[in-house]
Amino acid sequence: MAGFGRTRTVLRWPAVLATLACVSAAAGSAPAGAGPGGDTARYSQCRKAMQQIADEYRDADNVSVAFICTRPDGTSVDPKLWMPAPRTRPAPIPAMTGTHTGCTTGSGRPVVGTTLTTARATAAPGEEIIYEYQPLDGSETVGSSGSGVLEFGPGDLAPGGSYRWRARVDDTADQALDNAISRSPDDDELGWSPWCEFTVAADAVDYRPLGDVSLEALNELRLRPDRRYAVTLSGRQQRLLRTATDVGRTSARMTLTGPRWTDLLVQLTESAFIANEVAAEADKENSAPPDGTAHRNLVDAISIELGGPQHPEL
Repeated sequence: MAGFGRTRTVLRWPAVLATLACVSAAAGSAPAGAGPGGDTARYSQCRKAMQQIADEYRDADNVSVAFICTRPDGTSVDPKLWMPAPRTRPAPIPAMTGTHTGCTTGSGRPVVGTTLTTARATAAPGEEIIYEYQPLDGSETVGSSGSGVLEFGPGDLAPGGSYRWRARVDDTADQALDNAISRSPDDDELGWSPWCEFTVAADAVDYRPLGDVSLEALNELRLRPDRRYAVTLSGRQQRLLRTATDVGRTSARMTLTGPRWTDLLVQLTESAFIANEVAAEADKENSAPPDGTAHRNLVDAISIELGGPQHPEL
């Protein structure tokens, strides 16, 4: 076998960037008996050169290796003709969107009654699944992994919005091996299930205004994040609310959103805990400071007026 050569260009960048090793593997004359035009032998030579370079850089940090296989006349060979196919695992099977079975697209897509819905696909036993979803208007795709179910949290979906989701087996380990050689962007589309579409009911609760407020606390108080609630407070209750929370100005009748009332009652509960701790540690010979009873009483009074439980456990 004659005329086989290999050239390499390595670009070194700062540690925060990847090092790029560009390799051009060119095959000369092919041995007798090779396929048409010697391509069979040429492809074999390119694969061998590719493996040698991949092995050389396999354990190097911040290194990405790309390969180009060329003919004697300098023309490039389509990577699909000589590069090993990437590892792919069977695509998961879409099972459920909310309470709807199967996978549907188009005008027949199911309507789910809540923005806190779920989607689920099935794979082989022991396989972990990666999900991704996006609005049908083509906005940014969001990924999720580490769970057998895709759970949409507060703010992920909007009432009246239409979305699509899909799933694939978590093949991160396989990709790490494949990344020792060049991967085509098209390879990232392998192994995905079909897209499944759904629409959220227009009258579903909109949890986007919830922000950082606890959904569990909001639900315990039986409040909605997209509604406002009025509460009547005495002068003493207003003073306590101002000193124990970040409410700022108060009035005899205050109208706030569900998330804001939830946040204030959580702050009151925390202040009650602190007051109890301070009172418990006070010098027994001196007059102990007031405990958190007043704070807890105010939490209970506001909760009742909001339509919540008599003694919320926030």
